[in-house]
Amino acid sequence: MQAFFFIAFPYIALILAVGAGLYRYFSHRFSYSSLSSQLLEKRQLFWGSVSWHYGITLILIAHLLPWIFPGTAAAILGNHTRLAVLELTGIALGLYCVFGIVALIARRLPNNSAARAVTSPMDWILLLILAYQVLSGVGIALFDRWGAAWYLSTAVPWLRSLARLHPDASTVTGLPVFIQSHFISGFVVILVFPFTRLVHVFAIPLEYLWRPYQVVIWNRDPRPAQLPALPKTVTVPPPAPLEPSDMERRQLLTRLGILVGGISAAIVGIPSIAFLLGLRKAPEVWRALGAVDSFPVGQTVEVSFLDSSPLPWSGVTAKTAAWLRREGPQQFVAFSINCTHLGCPVRWLPNADLFMCPCHGGVFYKNGRVASGPPPKPLVTYPVRLRSGMVEILTSPLPITTV
Repeated sequence: MQAFFFIAFPYIALILAVGAGLYRYFSHRFSYSSLSSQLLEKRQLFWGSVSWHYGITLILIAHLLPWIFPGTAAAILGNHTRLAVLELTGIALGLYCVFGIVALIARRLPNNSAARAVTSPMDWILLLILAYQVLSGVGIALFDRWGAAWYLSTAVPWLRSLARLHPDASTVTGLPVFIQSHFISGFVVILVFPFTRLVHVFAIPLEYLWRPYQVVIWNRDPRPAQLPALPKTVTVPPPAPLEPSDMERRQLLTRLGILVGGISAAIVGIPSIAFLLGLRKAPEVWRALGAVDSFPVGQTVEVSFLDSSPLPWSGVTAKTAAWLRREGPQQFVAFSINCTHLGCPVRWLPNADLFMCPCHGGVFYKNGRVASGPPPKPLVTYPVRLRSGMVEILTSPLPITTV
């Protein structure tokens, strides 16, 4: 089943989107638009449309750039401060999109809504799919931390393998079902693309750049007629006062927009400022890996431990691993399991005394130094100590570099 969803289904969605989209463009050209309803509810549409379009555009760009430039993205995300700021910015943009999609759905719910009268069944289906896509994305950002980093080692290799026509889903099949559903729903959006008003994304009038000038033929004298002289004072009637219901609704939407904007700014600004000023320190916890005598001298073994700050709902994502080698009676060294290229988990090859990255062929010596391949620096190591007959390493939300 996973082979279907992560290998066959993406190609089915893309082929259908392109084929049906082209058929609709050449056979039903008039429907190739957004079918905008802004003339029906311009004020109500503003709150949802602006926040949705600006927010989702920036989020899509943030997903697309690491896929195109994985090396640059890895270099940017390799800095803890930049990663934290980008994570908080992504959460704020996600909440901004949630507000927009909720507003776009809410304006269609009342029975007397003009927007509801022009909403087709496919519009409802699309809105629900987009709502799930955005809500699941925000949920992943909140509960599966540092998604910008592990996205490089899971989704990016999978998507690039699909683009090369050599699909490999091994990097995503082991992820939690909730994260997998987010990936699949993204291709569901592509699947329904040609059957909804999403086609307006490609309805760009590029031919306006080279078409000839429009020729206008007058059927009357284009010169303005002589108007009678106006009196020196003209009384303009005052505009009609707004209905109480319109005033209350406008005030409510204005205050709601200010509230959401303030909350988003606080979510991004307060933690970012605290982190940059050093007021908020990343928690560091010593985790026990096992008794000293349980690790033979000269052997490298994989050990697992809990993250330094697991959340109650983290589940399996709270567990991480490292490679531990005993070099002497009282000497241990612990390496991060993640490759320094794009974060894929490295494997230990005991017959060759090498660490191998299965994603892009990175190779490390047994001391963590780069042997060959694309990794830009050695494997990250953890501080190790022996206490009460136990081997402990100092863990943090991101590995601590000591090399």
